[in-house]
Amino acid sequence: MSKLNNSILFIRKILSRLGLAAVFLVFSSQTAIAEEVSAEVKAKAQLTLAQWMKDRSDDSGKFYFVDRQANELVAGYSANVHPMIVPYKDGAIFVCSEVVTENGDRITADFLTVPVGDGYKVVEVIMNNRSSIKKMMGM
Repeated sequence: MSKLNNSILFIRKILSRLGLAAVFLVFSSQTAIAEEVSAEVKAKAQLTLAQWMKDRSDDSGKFYFVDRQANELVAGYSANVHPMIVPYKDGAIFVCSEVVTENGDRITADFLTVPVGDGYKVVEVIMNNRSSIKKMMGM
């Protein structure tokens, strides 16, 4: 439970520093499928993302990533408290979120997680390339 509390505090800290409201992303054709994911699995996937972000962020919540549209190293902050959970295949789940860059731009941040043991692990991060995700999903 300590991990959960730390993750929640971390996310709140980011939001309070940025003054952002939580944003929900919706894949319109995936909404019904996403509802089939159990609350427990959603919680595990969201905690996986929160821990992944925490492990890679400095004290202010900033982390670095490669923006695949701009092909450059960018710094940003998580912009979601409750990211969208979208099942992919074979138990894999996309945790779809947003990041606010240091310039104030909002970009998509999609994390492919796979079940490992009792939890999930982030195995791929796709920044600013939602069209790639939609293509993978057959959309």
